[in-house]
Amino acid sequence: MGITLSTNSQGVNNLNGYITQKVAHGNLNILSGLFANVNLDGAPLIRGVFGEIENSSLSLGLTYAHMASTGLHLQKNLRLNIFKDDKEAMDLNFFHNEVSLGRNVKFARYGGNLGWRCSKGHMISFGVSHTDLFNTTAMEAAFKINLWKSKEGASSLDISTNVAHFIKGPLEGHQDVMVTLAFSYSLG
Repeated sequence: MGITLSTNSQGVNNLNGYITQKVAHGNLNILSGLFANVNLDGAPLIRGVFGEIENSSLSLGLTYAHMASTGLHLQKNLRLNIFKDDKEAMDLNFFHNEVSLGRNVKFARYGGNLGWRCSKGHMISFGVSHTDLFNTTAMEAAFKINLWKSKEGASSLDISTNVAHFIKGPLEGHQDVMVTLAFSYSLG
């Protein structure tokens, strides 16, 4: 259980809450939970459920989210672990998202990335995504740096950057950059 307060370079301020439960049996782990995202600037509440099944080298996940009065979001993901030890891991990730905004706007976004993460809270990934509604393809990079973590590990302050460079479609040549600062606190 925990909360995260975040703000980003596009002026969006969010408060996220989540509850998780993990069950382990040998090499098999099952994680499930509930989440809610409250936009502090008045955008609709987003709430949902998620689940993930993981063994030592493969993970399958499903997330269902509902945005109050406007839409639904279903995300499926597959993660293949390439390398993992106590200090770092490298994964190949694939995803397929289905979004429904009202009755008339439906689209899918899918793609994949290669990601590296370490026990100190840092992360980097590079990938490609495609959105079918706009026939738009983007090369994407994401970076996260842990700036501070409490001694007991319950609190952390992170900065992350997401960069998308559109290589196909109406936004071809456009670049989108977002920087996010997030404070997280785990309640248990």
